[in-house]
Amino acid sequence: MSAETPPRPIGFLSDFGYTDEFVAVCHAVIRTVDHRIDVIDISHGIEPGDLRRGAMALSSFAAYSPATVLLAVVDPGVGGDRRALALKAGDCNLVGPDNGLLMLAADRLGEVDEAVEISDTPVRLQPASNTFHGRDIFSPVAAHLAVGAALTDIGEPVDASGLVRIDLPVAEVSEEEIVCHVLISDHYGNLTLNLDGALLEGSFLGRVDGVRVRTAAGPARMRVCRTFAEAAEDEAVLYRDSSGSLALAVNHGSAAERFGLVPDDEVKLAPVP
Repeated sequence: MSAETPPRPIGFLSDFGYTDEFVAVCHAVIRTVDHRIDVIDISHGIEPGDLRRGAMALSSFAAYSPATVLLAVVDPGVGGDRRALALKAGDCNLVGPDNGLLMLAADRLGEVDEAVEISDTPVRLQPASNTFHGRDIFSPVAAHLAVGAALTDIGEPVDASGLVRIDLPVAEVSEEEIVCHVLISDHYGNLTLNLDGALLEGSFLGRVDGVRVRTAAGPARMRVCRTFAEAAEDEAVLYRDSSGSLALAVNHGSAAERFGLVPDDEVKLAPVP
């Protein structure tokens, strides 16, 4: 890359938190490759080891990040036999562990066009730690991709069909009932379900004002709303969230607390009789 060609930005997500120096150290490693690299911090508040939450957050960001390098480190298997990867999907590169973290974003970008294994990349820091690959492997690889390196310059090709994927529950949809599961709970306690928002037009959800919701905590009734402004304060609603999925929320409150639900809990929806 010439001095006149700016590097691509890096979108950075991790479960490192905001208390320790880990995020800043990764920033510093990236800037030693090229001080012009713009690092966009997607989130570092992912719960430790929560691959599903990290994968979904990365995928949501990918929809708005054309030609970006996506650096993601939620890596409970660091130092083990999991592979370290760099991928090409659409106009983006993705860098992180082979544990499913990258694949929802790759799918959103189209498909994996190219994949390399980077555990022994020539651009890794030396000596490399056994427990901080975010600093020693993933950050330098992301930086070199941002300034124009080819995947084949930094790793060995691998078969993209063998990459690890995260298992997500599959909903059961009928005209009488929808059986689904909680995928994630966000900062506000809103509960994202494994249901596409298109069901508001393609099922009984689009023909009723309210639904009966059954969980392990018991039954409840709620309205189907487009916005929180349509709901009274402390009212529970079913709505299409900003990522396009259906979700449960409590206006000015927490659905997670109200219903006692956590990821993978079952939720049954039926028309209000």
